[in-house]
Parts: sequence; C-alpha cells; structure tokens
Amino acid sequence: MKKIIDKCLNFIYFYKKTNKIFCMQYCIKQLIELGKFPTAGESVNDPNGQEHIEKVHSLIKEIRTPISNLEAIALATIFGEDGYFGLAQTLMHIIESAPDWPIKEIFKDSDNEWIRTLKHRARFIKN
Repeated sequence: MKKIIDKCLNFIYFYKKTNKIFCMQYCIKQLIELGKFPTAGESVNDPNGQEHIEKVHSLIKEIRTPISNLEAIALATIFGEDGYFGLAQTLMHIIESAPDWPIKEIFKDSDNEWIRTLKHRARFIKN
C-alpha cells in the first residue's frame, strides 16, 4: 500500500482548458511553470542563472519515462531558442518516449528549432 501511495504522490491532477482531467508528473508540472528555457547567454548573465539551470536539470532527472502523450505535448512548449546546456536534447528524448509518438499536435510550433528537429526525426518512425 505504501508503494502505491508514494507513486501517487509524484503525480498531480489538474484541469486543462477543455475541462478534462488528466494525470501529470509533478516534476513536469513544475518544469512547465518555470516556462520556456532561457538562452544560455541569458542564464550566464543572470545572477540566478546557475540556480535555474540546476533546478531545471533536477526536475528533468525526476521524470519517469515513458511519459504520457499529454505530458509530451506540454513539455514541447518549454523549448527555448538554444540547447540550454544540453537540456533541450535530453527533453527531446523524453518527449519521444510518449506512447503515440510522433504526436502531430506538437509540430504546430514550427518556428522553434527543437520542434523542427523533433518533426525531422519523427519522419523515420513508421506507424
């Protein structure tokens, strides 16, 4: 019983705009709340930049894969303009662990380099 309770504590339920309830890992919710990744240059020049990088890295390490399709869609919204010290690449691998990958909804933001890379890589997956 304790194992089940511990597992449930790592997830949070909330409503999406569609009023549907779904389950999301708490660490993913926290990443989304932090917002888009800043650029490496912004982080280097920010007095709290190192702390932010470490927080993002720590949260990414907590993610349990495979993630859900909805978690993948949510995570795809936080890519910044650059690789953010390798964390964008790690995030790509996590997104690709979703059960119905490739998820076409993710590819709508074609202005982002990381979304374009995900779309390019998805071409090689046969559904």
